[in-house]
Amino acid sequence: ALRAVTSTDGMTADYYPFSHDFLGRVSTRIINEVRGINRVVYDITSKPPGTIEWE
Repeated sequence: ALRAVTSTDGMTADYYPFSHDFLGRVSTRIINEVRGINRVVYDITSKPPGTIEWE
């Protein structure tokens, strides 16, 4: 899972808006180079309600 956020205080956070081109390149590379991985997800949940850590 890709989970990048921007925050000034750690109490709240917004997802980082990666470009579609970047996400395509990164997901293709992960799938092709990491054995056993066949899917990459991009988490765009803000905090709150989500947490910064992947759950």
